[in-house]
Amino acid sequence: MMRFTKFLLIAVLALAVLAACDGPLANALLTVDTSRCVGCSECEEVCPYNAIEVIDGDAVINPNLCHQCNRCIEICPEGAIF
Repeated sequence: MMRFTKFLLIAVLALAVLAACDGPLANALLTVDTSRCVGCSECEEVCPYNAIEVIDGDAVINPNLCHQCNRCIEICPEGAIF
């Protein structure tokens, strides 16, 4: 019985981790403050999901691709992404 409980606990934890990293988060959107964005493209380069593109000098985040890993927030020199 103890082995089954341990296996079940590990399986539940594994499923929770997989669900957390499943894919784009449709309900959680990052925002770009275009008055602060200088179009440096650092966020575009660091995004592992290719969810950011600099268009006409401003970063644009595609919510269908964004996994909200927050790498863009960390790299933005102007603090324009939140």
